[in-house]
Amino acid sequence: MKKLAWMIFLAAAVVSSARTAGWPAGTTVGTGFASAEPSSEEQVLRVMVFDPTSMKEAWDQLIELAREFEDDNPGVRVKLLSEGGGGDVLTKLKIMLAARQPLDVVAIDVLEFSTFLADGVLLDLQPYFDRDATWDPAAYYQTVLDAFRGPNGHLYGLPSTFTPYVMYYNMDILDRAGISYPTAGWTWQDLLAIARACTQRTDRGRQWGISITQWPQALAPWIWQNGGRFFNDDLTRCTLDEPEAVEAIEFLARLFHVEQIAATDATIEGQLTRGEFQAGNVALYGPVGYWEVYRFKEIRDFKWDVCPLPRGKEAATSIALRSYVGLRHSKYPELTYKFIRMLAEEKMSRTLAQIGNGVPGLKKVARSESFLKPDVAPRSEQVFLDAIEHARFLPVFANWREIRHLLQAELQDCLIFGKTDAKTACAQSAVKINEFLRRESYERNRPPAPVWLLATITAAVGLGLLAAFWICRGQPPHRLGRSEERAGYRFIGLWALGFVLFTMGPMLASLALSLTAWTSIRPISEARWVGLDNYYRMFADASFWKSVWVTVEYVAFSVPLSLTLALGLALLVRRGHAVFRTVYYMPTIVSLVALGVIWRWILGSDWITAVLGARWIESEHWIVPGFVLMSVWGVGVPMMIFLAGLQGIDSALYEAARLDGAPRWRLFAHITLPQLAPVLLFNLVMGVIGAFQVFAQPYVMTGGGPGNASLFYVLYLFKTAFRFQHMGYACALGWVLFLTLLGLTLLLLRQAKSWVHYEGATV
Repeated sequence: MKKLAWMIFLAAAVVSSARTAGWPAGTTVGTGFASAEPSSEEQVLRVMVFDPTSMKEAWDQLIELAREFEDDNPGVRVKLLSEGGGGDVLTKLKIMLAARQPLDVVAIDVLEFSTFLADGVLLDLQPYFDRDATWDPAAYYQTVLDAFRGPNGHLYGLPSTFTPYVMYYNMDILDRAGISYPTAGWTWQDLLAIARACTQRTDRGRQWGISITQWPQALAPWIWQNGGRFFNDDLTRCTLDEPEAVEAIEFLARLFHVEQIAATDATIEGQLTRGEFQAGNVALYGPVGYWEVYRFKEIRDFKWDVCPLPRGKEAATSIALRSYVGLRHSKYPELTYKFIRMLAEEKMSRTLAQIGNGVPGLKKVARSESFLKPDVAPRSEQVFLDAIEHARFLPVFANWREIRHLLQAELQDCLIFGKTDAKTACAQSAVKINEFLRRESYERNRPPAPVWLLATITAAVGLGLLAAFWICRGQPPHRLGRSEERAGYRFIGLWALGFVLFTMGPMLASLALSLTAWTSIRPISEARWVGLDNYYRMFADASFWKSVWVTVEYVAFSVPLSLTLALGLALLVRRGHAVFRTVYYMPTIVSLVALGVIWRWILGSDWITAVLGARWIESEHWIVPGFVLMSVWGVGVPMMIFLAGLQGIDSALYEAARLDGAPRWRLFAHITLPQLAPVLLFNLVMGVIGAFQVFAQPYVMTGGGPGNASLFYVLYLFKTAFRFQHMGYACALGWVLFLTLLGLTLLLLRQAKSWVHYEGATV
């Protein structure tokens, strides 16, 4: 049950390590530029801005900059940490901040700026700029520089790279269709005409006119160009239900379902996967940013280029931006500022421009041959610079990760699956987002929950459980029994201490925190009291009910299938060669992440698509059955337990039944199954618990998509805790799961009295 406790209280693990103030010195994380631990005289600057596996050229340049910085600042060592590993970059960063790991310089997306600023973790760089005689703000694009100014006008970061959203096009497809390449001033109707002309059947399969990207930054240009907006002027209400926004989504929906000229691959979950455009099956792709150049540079089968977005009622596009920022708890703020300046200067900017990471924020690099490379695709890179004139940022004021999650299911139901019309999808999205904004405002205005109160609740529940155990344990009937009991307590004392500190402690702490609104990036003293609101919230939370339904559906099919197959294999290998036992058990020791990657490839393969008529991994109807099918790979463990049970059955029972002329099916029904009943009950209980905790597979394979079709319960708990940073609500979700599993386990044990027997005694 220890595994169950840790999985349910994933959020509480962070809680138990959080401290109310201060950042511990000397903590080492990740892989450093220098391997030796710092001496007491060294000043160690910890920097996490790139992933060496996905951006090797940038990492190599970062190493050179670190060496230069160390040479210019004797006694300083720069420790480089990788952004990669263990999940997406932002989630990793937030977990490190929650655990109070020492960090000095990081890179964040502009959409996260207001959240980090509100949590008080960013270093105000303005005083250092004011004292720096070499600082020239005119060297940077003012639009992107101002994106990281706080409400006080102070600058908190310098741009790494940015990108306006544009359209990519396949030159070969347009050439074959005899269509001129799109240029500035082309319209939505021009796009419609091109996409119609290019959509056809070919010897390679379906060729699409356009692949439309579907995350908020990509959908915003269509809404803006039609005169719509995401929010009202004071950012208190979502306005997606206004006619202009609805008309824009209706236009996109028509491309998918009426015209049938749009591919469905460019979803939120599929942003960085190999899509139809890379395969050469799409004429137009977008809106999307410059980062695709880094992925598309390996394309050799066709020629491609970029063009501005088609124009609606007005010209508009989105901007994506990453900036280097310092963290407020840095021990060396002056060094942090200096290193940020170095990162944003010419050397790193040129490297990022040359590899296709984005448009440099530094003007002279953006206008140089490092970015404008006419002999390397795309040839029309000037398009990105021209688009700055009418580019806009999404309103930076709230947790856009959660807003994206709220939009995901509604918009995919409209655009991908055609289950709802644009008006319904926009109206339901607005309702969800407005409820989110209302809840955020409500929680910000709640009174703080004193630490002593949370500690009192935790201690009271713990003492109550201890008292209940002491009362229910009973008293040994004689002195020898009491002596043996005390000896037993002494033997398990150390284990019990570890259990209380590392399992029961976080569990009880999470119970107290489930009554608060809290982000683990903040000190626990800043948690706000909401009482039972987190539990009431579940009744109106559509994502919660969807995760419950998905998980129950999975449990209902995977557990019986796995038990049946495990028992069948155990019967087959009982008298077989030992090598077969090894072969059937081997899949259970494969990493779940590796298994997820393999099964994602299998379920997205062309032959599966040919059988089902759709990619299994992208079908909302087939995705859960796909996970059920995948679950049979884990039958090796229950198979071995069944095998042990089979080998423990007295062979005399079978011999006696055969002498009486019993056929094989009677031997199985009247001897094997009754004798295996205790083992079957154990595998059933463990199977149900394990199925309710499924997490790694959907996390790796689908991220909960398409829509929310694979949003399993523990995946939703993880997103709530570590992506959206609603730790109080995540703790409440954990306790609901715990109580559910406890109730199901007690129910199964109670029902087992009628069919499980131990040596003739009824349980």
